[in-house]
Amino acid sequence: MLKLLTDLSDRASLGAFKTASTLFNLLPVADAHKLGHQLVRLWLTCDRKHRQIIEKNLEIALQLKPASPESLRLQNEIAQQLGYNLCELLLLQNPAYRRLLQHNLEVTGLEHLHLIQAEESGAILVSAHYGNWELSGFFSKIIMKPIAGVAKPIKNKPRLYAAIKKTREEMGFTLLDKKGSAGALVRRLRKGGIIAMLIDQRVRKRYRIWAPFFGHQVATIPSPAVLGRLSGCPVIPIFSTRIRPLHHRFTIKEPIFIPKTGDSREIVAEYTELLNHLIEEQIRSDPAQWFWPHDRWRKIKPPDSTS
Repeated sequence: MLKLLTDLSDRASLGAFKTASTLFNLLPVADAHKLGHQLVRLWLTCDRKHRQIIEKNLEIALQLKPASPESLRLQNEIAQQLGYNLCELLLLQNPAYRRLLQHNLEVTGLEHLHLIQAEESGAILVSAHYGNWELSGFFSKIIMKPIAGVAKPIKNKPRLYAAIKKTREEMGFTLLDKKGSAGALVRRLRKGGIIAMLIDQRVRKRYRIWAPFFGHQVATIPSPAVLGRLSGCPVIPIFSTRIRPLHHRFTIKEPIFIPKTGDSREIVAEYTELLNHLIEEQIRSDPAQWFWPHDRWRKIKPPDSTS
């Protein structure tokens, strides 16, 4: 019975997703973005848990009291950006809008990727849930080279996940199964391939190391530093920023080379901290564009803890 209900829920979710995509694609662009904003505001009004997570995160990271004018203003801007992301995710199901978003994409620092390509080296692209991170797949079309990443399936929603995965692959991503992905990523890098990772969210105990983020030690994924050290490939931070609806800028930072000699733990910790710092710096430049509903500070390392 449970399996049947799960299957029906998945089918319903996929149907709702397709219906919403059709509706948003029929609306004028400005109205579609307004509707996205209104839907996110409705969600946050009804979803007390995630509304409180946003309030808590803003207080921890930016010292904004939940009821303060600054916090309330930023919460509204966050809802607007989340609404725009929702709108653009639904518009991306339409190939015409996909082409438009790619055409409107600005890129700065592309010379860093071209330099790596000229040396026929692999690269580890790292980013965060900032701006519209879904557009990262377009880089494979810009540099004319596949970009591989590991995608986390949507729990109990295989049909919905398959639809979103299909769009991501059509945009340019090669998505790998999470199981056995570490070995596959290292092999790709050693063959001159390019991989992409989002590294700004909380990770399980078995994968984490502690690294500072907005003044607190948080569970952080060390994979970019580990893979960079194993493969010799550079780590390249890339961030998306929404300029206005349907217009985005990707900023490519200078490559970071992880030393292959020295104490492994110290080096991985040092460069994981550096990547957290770069993400924090990007978030502070325009806080509303980060994904604040994620409970990033749910686990903070106590000052006297060693594990």
